[in-house]
Amino acid sequence: VQGFVQDNRTGCKVAMIVGKWDEAMYYVLGDPTTKPKGYDPMSEAVLLWEREKSSVQTRYNLTPFAMSLNELTPGLLEILPPTDSRLRPDQRHLENGEYEQANTDKLRLEQLQRQARKLQERGWQPKWFRKDNEDDCYRYVGGYWEAREQRKWDDIPDIFCQSSDSSPCAAEEN
Repeated sequence: VQGFVQDNRTGCKVAMIVGKWDEAMYYVLGDPTTKPKGYDPMSEAVLLWEREKSSVQTRYNLTPFAMSLNELTPGLLEILPPTDSRLRPDQRHLENGEYEQANTDKLRLEQLQRQARKLQERGWQPKWFRKDNEDDCYRYVGGYWEAREQRKWDDIPDIFCQSSDSSPCAAEEN
């Protein structure tokens, strides 16, 4: 895996991220592509993440890190947008070993997603990012962190149907 972190204001590459998705990930500050020929960016690489060599068997052979990604820690639930994948009811049922309920919820959510897609005129548009057709990248346009700080998600759809009055869930009742 290789990618760059780019400053939106200047367009400059401020860091490179490199590694193997299943072994380790590193970052290098600056733009290594501007360095002299023969420069080895790994000589300045800083370790971000490394796979834990665990012999403990877990459900689905997930690493402790992977399992921690879905954890809803105290205080986190109040600040998450309703679209955060950690709020997926089917995922929660699966983690709890409730396989039939997980499958039922997954099928229900997939049907609601298909219905919502049919109702969209222009297709899905990201709220906090815009596609830059020049280099085929998505650029952050702001607003997420402000909404999170204010806990203001009024215009965000309830895609997991956790409340009773949000779209696309209203389509489920029809």
